[in-house]
Amino acid sequence: MQQFRQNPITGQWVILAENRGGRPQEVDIQQIVRPQSVCPFCEGHEERTPDEVFAIRAQDSKPNGPGWRVRVVPNKYPALEAEEINPSPQPSPTRGEGAGKLPAAGVHEIVIESPRHLESITQLSDGQVAEILEAYRQRLTALRQTKKYHAAVIFKNGGPAAGSTLVHLHSQLMALRIGGPAIGDRLLRFQSHAERFGQCPLCQTLGQMGGDDQWVVAATPNFVAYCPFASRFAYEMWIAPRQHAAHFNTAGAEDMSELSGLLRTVLVKLERIVKLPAYNYIVHTAPFDTSGSDHYHWHIEILPRTTSLAGFELGAGCYINTVPPERAAAALREA
Repeated sequence: MQQFRQNPITGQWVILAENRGGRPQEVDIQQIVRPQSVCPFCEGHEERTPDEVFAIRAQDSKPNGPGWRVRVVPNKYPALEAEEINPSPQPSPTRGEGAGKLPAAGVHEIVIESPRHLESITQLSDGQVAEILEAYRQRLTALRQTKKYHAAVIFKNGGPAAGSTLVHLHSQLMALRIGGPAIGDRLLRFQSHAERFGQCPLCQTLGQMGGDDQWVVAATPNFVAYCPFASRFAYEMWIAPRQHAAHFNTAGAEDMSELSGLLRTVLVKLERIVKLPAYNYIVHTAPFDTSGSDHYHWHIEILPRTTSLAGFELGAGCYINTVPPERAAAALREA
């Protein structure tokens, strides 16, 4: 039976239509990876990237040379430019009322997650994943301290179907001088829910889950991985801390160690169900400007790309999911 569901945290509506999973499929979509003789992200090729801004490396190693375990460098082809901007949108005389333009200013960095040429984060140990998360934490802290940026987004494009153009393990960080619409909308929804119900919507969601909840995939003492009630994608998962916290970078090293094990565990489960999965994961953290953001609850979204967005999703702004989250969570638990 088809069903509309709404995510209380984002306000996003989805249609659960399990029957559409049985549609005939005449087209095979292939992701072809072109061979590359020299990978710019492999250890020993540091001269092929801009100079590093952060690295976790051996004590006796030198910056921009071998000996690193995680390395953060400016994106060689950035979507944002590091320049001062006028914070007020300027009207565009050729586009009419309501149109505006601003320089796309900010920071766009690459987090190279391993010196080895690996393709999946599940090929790393829990400790190696913890160092990736620690790099995220350190860079968010450093960028927030500059007081130049409004907010940041950390994301991984896992596989060509999810937007990756290089197979070597990496993720990205973008810090913006002005907030994106989705960042502002999510912040307002957290705030309005907290003001109405006395707690943020994610705290309320986690508080309603028991250890054997049908939506829970895996859990640790301080974190829960679950399939949202209104999942947009088949096998979509969220990971959130049990204790309310607005900013990812305020978590401690112990939290990163615990979180890394859970993150790797659920991605292994996903790979067992969806062979060679493409997915995006996104670290959602409160804007750097703390005014009004205490209601925010940081979290990680894992969004498998088992299908492509089509006309209805693009036209109506509503997703169609063919795998109900209850069934997805059960399959992931057993994987």
